[in-house]
Amino acid sequence: MKQIEEYVHSVYRNVDGDKEEIQELKQEMRSHLLEAIYELKGKGISEEEAIRIAIGNFGDKKHIIKGLSEFFNVQKLFARYILLFSLVSLVLGAIFFVNTYLKIHDFKEERGIIMNNVLTIIGDDSVITNSEKEGLQTIFNEHGDHLNYLAVFNVKEQAQVQEWLKEYDIATKPSNTYPLEYQHATFMIGHQGEILNNKEEIISSNYDLGTVASANDSWIVQYEYKDTYHNVIEANNSMVLGDYTDIFHLPILFFVVFGVLIIVWGFLKKYHKTYLKGLLN
Repeated sequence: MKQIEEYVHSVYRNVDGDKEEIQELKQEMRSHLLEAIYELKGKGISEEEAIRIAIGNFGDKKHIIKGLSEFFNVQKLFARYILLFSLVSLVLGAIFFVNTYLKIHDFKEERGIIMNNVLTIIGDDSVITNSEKEGLQTIFNEHGDHLNYLAVFNVKEQAQVQEWLKEYDIATKPSNTYPLEYQHATFMIGHQGEILNNKEEIISSNYDLGTVASANDSWIVQYEYKDTYHNVIEANNSMVLGDYTDIFHLPILFFVVFGVLIIVWGFLKKYHKTYLKGLLN
């Protein structure tokens, strides 16, 4: 019926929303109006009069337009913010995940790099030359943002060092270990990159994972991390133990928020039609 089509079209002319949803709602309105017209015609009322009554009973056109427009705008804006926040949560979760993973990866790589470079410089020499000391300072400065001390111990000259080496197996690869007292160090660099001569006053850290050591036949190399780097060490330890929820608790939190918001967004997209259809009944 032409009058019905014109009326439905006029109601939705200025409504801004999903085109597919609007088409469904327009069809819903047509069905309600046609059903009302057929009922009226069944009572002996003419078609023209039935159309006028059906449209009149359906409600004020301006009120319907206003209600639909307001709902679509509010729903659209709310759903957009929900989607935006969910995507922000996803991005933040990914950033924190990658950042944590890279820190752990760099930490593992660094352990081997420091030890290999130091042992390569000093080799099997019985003494450390001035040029070798400068090389060790260069290595320390490259990693000094999170290193507290770097110490080198002569295995062959000190019985205490030999006894310590027998107790702790550190020859094959860099290992976390109970620290060898710095007073026995042949050469030592402090947290500001300076060479320390008065080593007796240096107290090693009590943090069990904060000291790393390795050795060859002539030297033991030991370095200690700063307190500010302990969170990375703990993350690496949790990775070794398989406790991934402890490592990635922040990324997981953001991923959970993302999942919840996406579910809410999908719920809004799917079920808001029920409310819209209720406006037409």
